[in-house]
Order: sequence, then C-alpha cells, then structure tokens
Amino acid sequence: MTKANFIIHYLMLNKYSYMFAIVCIFVVNYLQVEIPRYIQLAVDLLDKSTIDSQAALLENVQWVIGLSVIMVVIRILSRMYSLNPGRLTEATLKNDVFHRLNRLPATFHQRYASGKLISIINNDLTGIRLFYGIGFLQLFNILFALSLTPIWMWRISPQLTLYSVVPIIIASIIFWLGFRKLRALQAQRLTCLQNLSEQLMNYLSGIDLIKNQQMGPWAISEVNKVNRRLFECTMKIAKIQTFFMPILDYANHFMKVLILGLGGYYLLQAQLSIGEITAFLSYSVLLALPLMHLGRIVTVYQMGMISIDSVQSILNNQVPSTDMLRMNDAEKSALIGSTLSVKNLSYRYPDSKSELSDLVLKNLNFSIAAGEKVGVLGSIGSGKSTLVNCLNHHLSLETGQIFWADRDITQISRHDWRSYVRTITQDPFLFSDSVSENVKFGAKQQDQSTDDLDIEQVLNLSQLNEDVQRFSAGDQTLVGEKGIMLSGGQKQRLSIARALLTPCDLIIMDNVLSAVDYETERSILKGVFKRMQGQSLLVVSHRVSALEYMDKILVLEKGEIIARGTHSQLLESSSYYRETWELQQHESETVT
Repeated sequence: MTKANFIIHYLMLNKYSYMFAIVCIFVVNYLQVEIPRYIQLAVDLLDKSTIDSQAALLENVQWVIGLSVIMVVIRILSRMYSLNPGRLTEATLKNDVFHRLNRLPATFHQRYASGKLISIINNDLTGIRLFYGIGFLQLFNILFALSLTPIWMWRISPQLTLYSVVPIIIASIIFWLGFRKLRALQAQRLTCLQNLSEQLMNYLSGIDLIKNQQMGPWAISEVNKVNRRLFECTMKIAKIQTFFMPILDYANHFMKVLILGLGGYYLLQAQLSIGEITAFLSYSVLLALPLMHLGRIVTVYQMGMISIDSVQSILNNQVPSTDMLRMNDAEKSALIGSTLSVKNLSYRYPDSKSELSDLVLKNLNFSIAAGEKVGVLGSIGSGKSTLVNCLNHHLSLETGQIFWADRDITQISRHDWRSYVRTITQDPFLFSDSVSENVKFGAKQQDQSTDDLDIEQVLNLSQLNEDVQRFSAGDQTLVGEKGIMLSGGQKQRLSIARALLTPCDLIIMDNVLSAVDYETERSILKGVFKRMQGQSLLVVSHRVSALEYMDKILVLEKGEIIARGTHSQLLESSSYYRETWELQQHESETVT
C-alpha cells in the first residue's frame, strides 16, 4: 500500500463524519466573515441619533449575538466530528498493526527489535492520530479562512488588502525554509525515540544481570548517550519552532500596524469609514488565526507523514500466502492422528553464507507415528532448538522436507499447524495473571471450555499442584510479569500444564525439564505419558534420564543424526550416548 493509498484508506473509514465536519467548518468560517460586516454597520450607526438608526443599530447587534451563538454550536460539532475520527483511526490502526505483527513470520521479528515496535505503536500512532484529527480540522479551517477572508477584505478596500498581503508573502518564504529543515529533524527524533525504547527494553529485560555484575554505571552511561542524541535533536526542533514558525505571527502583527496606519490615512481622505476600518481589523484577526495555526499544522503534517512511513514498515510486510489459508473442519479432521515425516531436512539461517559448513541441520530423516514417544539427545550447539523451530514451522522452510501425512507443512498455515503441534519451550513466557489464567491461556485461543477439575488435573500431572497449594491464593495467585514470582522449575512445569490442558496430536518438549531434579523429571514424564494416550510426544533434551523411556531416541551432533534406537540399544551401539549416560549417572549420584 502506497502512502497515498494509506491516507485515503483510513480517511474513508470515517468519511461521513469528515464530510459533516467539512460542512460545519465551512459554516463556521462563513459566519466568522459575516459577523464583522454587521459590526461595521453597527459602528457606522453609532454617531447617528435618529430613531431609525437606533433601531438599525439594535438589529445589527442582535444579528452579531445570534450569529455568534450559532457559530459556537456549529464549531463544537465541527470539532467533535473532525477530532473523534483521529481517535477512531488510532484504535483501528493499533488493531491492524497488532494483527499484522501477530501473523508476520519470525524473520520479520528478527529484523525489528521489540523496543522499536513498541515505540512505533505508542509514538508514531500518536502522530497519525493528530494527523487525522487536529490536522484535518486545521487544514480545512485554514483553507476556508484563507479563501473567504481575503474576499471580504477586498470588498472593503482592494488597495489595503494588497498592502496587507506583502508581509505575509515575505514571512511565508522564511517559514518554508524552516519547514524543510524541521521535517528532517522530526524524522530523526522519531528514530531516536525508537532507539531509546529498544535500549530500555533490553536493559530492563536484563536488569538482574546488570545488578549482579554491577553494570549500573555502564547502563546509565549508554542510556545517557541515546538520551543526549534525542535531547539535542529536540532542542534543534525547538529552536526552529521558536525562530522560524512564529514568523507568520510576527507578520500578522506588522499587518495590523500597516492596516491602522494606512487605514487612518484612508479615513482622513474619506475613502474608508470607521466601521470599515473596524471590520477590516476584525478580518485581519480572522486571517491571522489560521496563519498562526499554520506552524502547528505543518508540525502535525510532518509527524503524520513520518509516522505513516514507520507504520507502513510493518503493514507493508507481507504475510506468507500459505498463512492466509484456512482448512475447513473436514480437512482438519482428516489429518488428525497423522504421522510426522522428516525427509532430508537441511537448514541454514538466512544471514549465513551459502557454504555447506553453515548448515545447522544436515539431511535429517526420521518420522514420528501417531502415539509414538521420540527423544532427541544432543549437546549445546548440536541443532536441537533449530530442529524444534523447523518442526513447529517457526522458521521458514523450503518445500519437500517436513510432511504431516502427505501434506507438506509449508503448505499448511501456521495457524492450522499449531492446532496439531504444540511446543513447550525451555524459556516459557507467562503473563502477569493468575496461575489458573496462565494454564487456560491456550484453551482460550482455541475457544475451548475448561473447568477447575481439568486445571487441577494438569497441575498434578506437571508436579506443580503441591507448590500451588502452598501459595497464599492457590491457583488464583498472580505470577507477576513474565512469571517473576515463580522459580525456573515452576515456570517450566506451569508451561507443561498449559500444553496438557487441551488436546493436540504432537507435543514438543524443548529441554523443559532442565530446571527440575531427576525425580521430579521422571514424575512429570510419567504424568505426561498418562495424559497423552494416543498422542505423539517429542522430548528434546541434553539429559539422558529424560529420554530413557522413549520408544526411540535420536542422537544429534553438529546438525546430524549420528545414532538412533531405544535406550538399551544405544547403550550398546553408541559410545557418545553411553558416555553421556555414565557421566550424568555419576553426576546424579554425586548430587544425591
């Protein structure tokens, strides 16, 4: 979507409100230029003492009061119907941006830090709200005022009108020079805000590390550098707004002096009356108001244009075409209980070089049948997490490598694929809500109903129920932001309970038992096996104890499967597996 299409699209969402607002703004500006005409007539009647002139004076004053009351009412309506669409557009855009962010693939989020995205949603959308609200209102105010007011001024005195325009033209040239410089600085300021937001997000996420390593002074220094750049940019903007933007205001004051001087001369020459000079001064005020607001609308316009560029950097990123597809109920039912097949899976991260040595996964072949329990053993850096992210389609894959029954998963939308496959990661994300609500989160997304018995059951299976009972509010205890009130093991067990609550065909456990002891590990796995009757399970771990009860185990090293078989078979056939088992057994006995 081009910038012009973007502006038109969101304008049309509130087109009737805008159309009514334009009518109201025109009526307000028309009444504004009509009222001084009655003031002119009233002033010229002040020196006349006849009964007819006094009646005419009273009538003109009544017209001024009546038109002023009508103008106030219509002005209120014009503001309501021109400013409210700005708020509605902001709300719509926030929904559109979040909806797009939720559907964009991982490659997009690797390019854009969370802090920058938050800054765009907060700061840039505020600029767009002003653009569609106050910007729209002031634009038509200025257009109607600058088109109607000079006509009424010309009717009174063409010569005086021409003289009045001269300072405005000179000031407009100076104003334009400042305008060009201001736009570049506004873009720089929004970039500085995004960088500051990104840096603060990083430091807040690692606040414990910063405190433990006594890195506070360094973090403060780094934030001050970015903040200093933002401050310097803001000060440059303030200087331009101080010296260049008010130039039209100065021109307006000079115009008033010019009107009084020349108007007095024309009065002495009997070319103008006192009423006409009074009306002309009133028109100069009406002409000055939009000129004074011109600096504001220029700032709003610049912020809006720059903010639209930032928002379009999100909205113009295309969601993969397959993710737009949805299977019907019959297609979904036909694929339930299928076999996952991996055929010659190789993967290289997009930012790596095109060399064979950059392959993270190399020609992997295996399958997971319905109800089968498969384990993957590998050391750090062996490619376990990459394999998991390929299987759950978090990473973008080439076609013809992973199949669900006879369907290539790259031809299945990620939304549909996640109804079959559920992943429990080693770093689970918990919301700042109660234990119960965090467990039910997955069920909410699938519109499935749950009850307290289901929650208690999965908490028991994940070996978390005893911990929850010790909490002051039980399963209604708030876990804090990102689960800060829970230990690492409790977070992992809570994520397991969440995954077990609703049915799926395949659960992938990516090293989720690393923060629990061996006995708890075995108890959790037994509970998972009991719960997952007929469901498939893939357990990825660097601990052999988590895999010994699997139907088959794959040994992964440097992105390749170097051995496969049951626990007993691998103890005999794989030296790597056997040595790892013996080493971990020794560590377990030492800890005990």
